[in-house]
Amino acid sequence: MGEETKASEPEIAKQEIRQSGRRRRILLMAPHLGGGGAELVMARVAAGVDRARFEVHVAVVTDDEPGAVQLPEWVTVHRLEAGRVRRAGPGVVRLMERIRPEVVVPMMLHLSALVLALRPLLPRGMRIAPRVNTTVSRALTGDVERQVYGWLMRRADGVICQTEAMAEDVQAVLGVARAKTWVAANPVDVEGIRAAARRWAREGTSEPVQVLSVGRLAKEKGMDLLLEAWARVASVDEHARLTIVGEGAERDRLEALRRRLGLEATVKMVGFEPEVARWLGWADVYVQPSRYEGMPNALLEAAAAGLALVTTPSSEGVVRLLDGCDGAWIAREPSSEALAEALSEAVQQARGGVGRLEHLFLEPFAQATALRAWEQCLERAAGACR
Repeated sequence: MGEETKASEPEIAKQEIRQSGRRRRILLMAPHLGGGGAELVMARVAAGVDRARFEVHVAVVTDDEPGAVQLPEWVTVHRLEAGRVRRAGPGVVRLMERIRPEVVVPMMLHLSALVLALRPLLPRGMRIAPRVNTTVSRALTGDVERQVYGWLMRRADGVICQTEAMAEDVQAVLGVARAKTWVAANPVDVEGIRAAARRWAREGTSEPVQVLSVGRLAKEKGMDLLLEAWARVASVDEHARLTIVGEGAERDRLEALRRRLGLEATVKMVGFEPEVARWLGWADVYVQPSRYEGMPNALLEAAAAGLALVTTPSSEGVVRLLDGCDGAWIAREPSSEALAEALSEAVQQARGGVGRLEHLFLEPFAQATALRAWEQCLERAAGACR
């Protein structure tokens, strides 16, 4: 007879929950259901975790923005209607008292700070496991800001990070214990994106090289760096084209920069688009020009679509993921000059008709794999695996 295999603590916890019929009540929180990266991750986790084990609730602070994600009917949505995160405190306390979740996961850094600051007013025994959505060493630049966030985050029951590099950053900058930093990758529907991109793919290679960037028009996303870099690329290759998909507070400033650089003929700024797969299918090269990031969903989705990738070293996680990969260029620094060099190389290679690439580094982000990691984090936060 073979040696008997002893079930792990997480597996025992799963079996006990299934046998008892009791589901863990979890609450995921975001400012709104708009089409940003954190909201998209929240929606995929809410819809994808095991419904036999988790009763999923979602709380949002403000009105939805364009591109609001759709949640399945089994997810209960609570709208606090506070207008701003900093005004949401009373509503958060009332909601927690009413639904009494076992685990609360704020999906963004400033919302996590609010929930952790309110902890003395929240029901006892409730676990708080914030998700960090950025590189804290770059997002939190002031000493006082780091001290305040560190004091709050160390009081969390666990901190969910997108990558190992992000976990190391949280430990070093905020002083969170290594045992309390857990990694769960962003879930990406790799096969679905590949199929959708194929449906929109161009036929033949006679058209100009098409470069795509998707992101919120905000300073940290570096679209100004991209326009300045593109002016250098377009001066050498007048046939290449750049499309920027996204909306945000920097729109007017970026439009003015595009005009000043004389890029109206080679750069389109199309605003928010709900069907990004169309642009992923049309493009040859994807560029992520961010000054700082966590692990950008748009970059992962472009990789799933098989595009060549160009990025700044916006986070250690991005650098580790792409370093040495075929079909990926990492600029030496987040500057327009360095980005132009990397972009020029990628555009030149794309002109040779390389075709769609298979980026093998996507395996941890595949939806089923990432959702299993999320379920393990939720179990740990609930105390089942301690």
